[in-house]
Amino acid sequence: MMENQVNEQTVTSPENGSSATGYNSGIWDGLSVVALIGGAIASVVLPANPAAGVIPVAAGVGLHLFNRKQLEEHLLANQRATAAQIVQLVNQNQAHLQEYLQKFQGDIQTSLGQQQQAIAANQENLTKALAEKSLALQGKLEAFQAAAAQTHAGLDIKHQDLLAVVTELRTMEGCTQSLAAYPHAEAYYQRGLSHYRLEDWAEAVRDCTEAIRLRGDLAGAFHHRGMAYARLDNRKQATDDLRQAYKLYFDQGDLDSYEVARALHKQYYEGPVEDLELEPTPVMPPAEGVGHEAYIADPDREIKPLLAEESDTTAANLFG
Repeated sequence: MMENQVNEQTVTSPENGSSATGYNSGIWDGLSVVALIGGAIASVVLPANPAAGVIPVAAGVGLHLFNRKQLEEHLLANQRATAAQIVQLVNQNQAHLQEYLQKFQGDIQTSLGQQQQAIAANQENLTKALAEKSLALQGKLEAFQAAAAQTHAGLDIKHQDLLAVVTELRTMEGCTQSLAAYPHAEAYYQRGLSHYRLEDWAEAVRDCTEAIRLRGDLAGAFHHRGMAYARLDNRKQATDDLRQAYKLYFDQGDLDSYEVARALHKQYYEGPVEDLELEPTPVMPPAEGVGHEAYIADPDREIKPLLAEESDTTAANLFG
């Protein structure tokens, strides 16, 4: 049975894929069969001559062995050809695989290059955006610091103004208590100055008028009442008081205050009140030894040093 299977094997041609044996094995098989049959017949027909049957059988066996050897050589040749074809296909596949790998690596390198370029561009854009944001925040911080400094300066000014108001209110309270004990010109004048500095022009006029009633030669009272009248847009009273003030300053030898009052009189007499430089005089403590309590004890005490100090202060603020 195995021999029949070997005989039936065919070889596929590597060129056209057709089935072929390479040689006619069927002929040799037929001859071997004929020889065997002939030997069998001869052994039966010629029993007296055994060699007549042995020779055909031997020839059939030899032919069969020869056929097997030729078939094995042919199969071996076919196997070698098939193996060579497989090696060739493997080599071709390896070449295709190498080409594919190279193309794949090239695509990967291209993709990596594009990604690196995109990352670099994104980093540059991010750095630029961060720099712009930093500059914007720095600008806002500087603006905030400037606004804070301005606000602090404004609060400091308001604080100083508040302290000045408190000081004037205390001065007015002290003058009021002093006047309750004993009415005198210096207390009215001091309180009138505080009203003037607090821009209460009407009360300044009232207290300066009382000071003038008690001391008709009080040049400072005429001076500040004239400026208060100017703020109230009373041109006639303002010019009259300033004229009287600079005359008294001259008579009393206070030439600096004389020049200030005379310049104010001329300016107000010739121009509108809004052109006058009539800033309130700063808070000045009374001169040593001329406080309210001193006048309570000695009402006739000279108050000219205080008036001279106020005149100097007025001149410095108006024409400084």
